[in-house]
Amino acid sequence: MTIVFLGLAFGKQLHAQYLEVDTTRYMEWSDQLYLSWKDYGFRPYKKQQDLGMALTSVFHSVRGGIIEGEPRFEVKVLFVKEDSWTSDSTSITLLAHEKLHFDIAELYGRKIRKQIDDLFKAGERDLKVYNKYVKQLLGDFKRFSQNYDRQTRHGRDFDQQKLWFDKVYSELDRLKVYYK
Repeated sequence: MTIVFLGLAFGKQLHAQYLEVDTTRYMEWSDQLYLSWKDYGFRPYKKQQDLGMALTSVFHSVRGGIIEGEPRFEVKVLFVKEDSWTSDSTSITLLAHEKLHFDIAELYGRKIRKQIDDLFKAGERDLKVYNKYVKQLLGDFKRFSQNYDRQTRHGRDFDQQKLWFDKVYSELDRLKVYYK
């Protein structure tokens, strides 16, 4: 079972305030980062049916604003260590499923960066419009993550898991220009 926690920090200030990541609490998504069960807390089994449960908590930090008529935003995708846990620290399959949740969060981070770029290119200068689209994309992220869990049966359907892996990595590659 997988549950994804999502959050948003959206700066409405006139000057961009960028997030300094506390690496004791968060891990920023990177194509060089490989999650391991050491990054998760452990919660022992309560009941036999609880075998193989995990929760991957992610946070989208979107900070910045319109400065001198130009959007200046910083979008970070963060793994929240203290809120992420597993009841099975031996399952490689479950870990791969959880890692893809973090990758899906990055996919939506890239979509947010692209949307900001597209709005600017279209001449948009109203911060409320940017806020609206970011919130919409975060809603899309939540639904996409829920569909991922539902269609893969929380990683138990290996064929669906492979299809999702291919789909997400294809999209990450397509949007690679929006990686940071």
